[in-house]
Amino acid sequence: MREDSGRVRCVRYPRGIRCIAIASVLCCAFAAVCAHAGLGTAIEYYNPALRHYFITAYPEEAAALDAGTNVKGWTRTGGQFTVFTEPAEGLSAVCRFFGTPGKGINSHFYTADVAECAKVKTLPPWTFEAIAFYIPTPTDGQCGGNYPVYRSYYTDNIADANHRFTVDLTAHTRMTRRGDILEGLVMCAPVTGEELEADVVRLLEQGALGPTEALVLEVKTKGIATWIDEQIPMDVTRYTQLPFWDLQTEGLLCKDDLTPPVTPEKFCLLHHFNMAPVGWEFFRQSKVAPDQLRVRMAHVWHQIFVLTNIFETYAVAEFQQRLRSHALGTFEALLLQYALSPQLGLFQTWVKNTPEHDGIKPNENFARELMQLFTIGVNELNDDGTLKLDIQGQTIPTYGQADIETLARILTGFTYPTRPGKTPDFWSNDVYFIGDMIPFDPWHDKGEKKLLNGRLDLAPGGGAMVEFRAAIRALVDHPNTPPFISKQLIQKTVTSSPTPEYVARVTAIFKNNGSGVRGDLAAVTRAILLDPEARGARKIDNEYGRLREPTLFWTAMLRALDVNTDGASPFSTGYESGENLFSAPTVFNYYPADYTLAGGGIPAPEFGIFTSAEFLNRSNQINDLLYNVDQSWSLNELYGWGPRPYVPNAIGTRSPSLSSFMPDAGNANVLVDRLDKLFLHGTMKTSMRKTIVNAVNKIAPTEALRRVKLAINLTLASVAYQVQK
Repeated sequence: MREDSGRVRCVRYPRGIRCIAIASVLCCAFAAVCAHAGLGTAIEYYNPALRHYFITAYPEEAAALDAGTNVKGWTRTGGQFTVFTEPAEGLSAVCRFFGTPGKGINSHFYTADVAECAKVKTLPPWTFEAIAFYIPTPTDGQCGGNYPVYRSYYTDNIADANHRFTVDLTAHTRMTRRGDILEGLVMCAPVTGEELEADVVRLLEQGALGPTEALVLEVKTKGIATWIDEQIPMDVTRYTQLPFWDLQTEGLLCKDDLTPPVTPEKFCLLHHFNMAPVGWEFFRQSKVAPDQLRVRMAHVWHQIFVLTNIFETYAVAEFQQRLRSHALGTFEALLLQYALSPQLGLFQTWVKNTPEHDGIKPNENFARELMQLFTIGVNELNDDGTLKLDIQGQTIPTYGQADIETLARILTGFTYPTRPGKTPDFWSNDVYFIGDMIPFDPWHDKGEKKLLNGRLDLAPGGGAMVEFRAAIRALVDHPNTPPFISKQLIQKTVTSSPTPEYVARVTAIFKNNGSGVRGDLAAVTRAILLDPEARGARKIDNEYGRLREPTLFWTAMLRALDVNTDGASPFSTGYESGENLFSAPTVFNYYPADYTLAGGGIPAPEFGIFTSAEFLNRSNQINDLLYNVDQSWSLNELYGWGPRPYVPNAIGTRSPSLSSFMPDAGNANVLVDRLDKLFLHGTMKTSMRKTIVNAVNKIAPTEALRRVKLAINLTLASVAYQVQK
């Protein structure tokens, strides 16, 4: 190899001599190329001093780069893709070029295009080095079951030009920040069984409450798209719907009796005036519910369509069931179910809202938040979720105070559902939370109403329900709603910092599912999860992913480790971790939607409740889960793992047996490989793997359970696991 100083180093390999060519040096042409059989890996490196990317499929070249023996400054990006090392039918040879010393650029270029390869060979600034590897080429711009390989081109002057090749579409898209021209799909990488499995694990973090090894195998066998399509029409897992409980009468006599012997029946308030029993059921169902996609999306929607400060247990269950039942329907139907729920009527103080009288105008609370939080947002957006700006470069508001006042007038004349056996009465004192709120036209504002610059124009004399539905339809049809909602759905399932291109693709499906339906949430969910920025074995973009929020952190552990639980302990940990399930502190959700990482401005909403103390807290929760076998629970403890006397059919949340992992306990490398696949998509770094393997090997092979628990503990407590990529 001849470095910039003019020195040459050529290395003898079993099948010949080859001069290693690397983008930071001027190199001689290949004397010979080692032959490689079967599959290989093209590994990506980056040199920050040069701002250059480089890939190599030669193991010896990668080893030299890793060692830094010949050239320094190159580090792995984590990006790689599978290639073929032998020619075969259906494969294209990838030509590898390097800038001709003294004539060309100090960089490499690869192409699988026969015509492009032939053309570049005629250009004096380029020297053909070898066939780097073999790979499928796109057919009609598609890769079929293979991974697309994208190419971008950068130069601020000809001598400094550089190409990047990656299978990570997010990383490719963001190359415009370097000033790259995105050249798009140029070749296809074969998908190995390990890569497919890694992608399935990621899917089950995004579109379910966490992977299990059995479900990973099922989805891998069926295919991701087929699994999603089978999930959508599944029967809905239901919360136990408790009978009506009247706080105004029964609540006066309802108290928790702590005198021994303590039994569940003595906890009257806890079982009737608390969201905890619904939360317990959520965690129990998280492990066994077959309709995982629906349950996962209902969890997403309850953070967008927030309800809090409603404590009647039967009312919490009824409301959460509304969201779950309609989570894969249409956006309009889900919004109607949310808006007409009497629970929301009370929380948003629009139940029994009346026309202006005696100088008192209709309550504007829900009118404002219906637009601000649940449909169109505060500023006009492009379809890709970016802000529209006026000619002065300022944001453009979507609505004004007049719109709030007009919508508040539309939201008049609704009261609680009628309790069975009672007569409908707008002013009834009954607070009944089963069914939709009902309209009373005599208490509805009958005046003319114009909303959102004429998007809705209502003549005088309209009825409460007709005008309410018309307003909902106008908000659903507003151009801001698709990008405003689509971006939030992506953020709460796949990545907190989606590219505008990702948002735009999902927005297009929200606007029209292909059959003229707007807001088809099944189609939108499918588009989010099947998007190329969601799929793939490796995600290396620095902004990609999302912090595991406390609830999903727990459901993933319950499922992957086969933990038996009555739900009480996982639910209680939410108090510690800032996500008290079904009791968000504000209508803005458990964490601020606009929270960004300090110093970088990277969107990361879940980090709004993730402190250094919470990191230690999660570590303690993992440790407690794994080692609580002998712990009992008493009324003097806020949190505990054994059966709690106030929980019906209590079994507690005892340490899992981990029996399925025991056969691998004797071989630390095999055990850690298995955990890497299940929890980290096969992306565990070498240093982390070495640390865990060494720690496990310090425990005698005869203590199999201790070895397994330690490996799991170290894996789950890692930053690599906390951030879902």
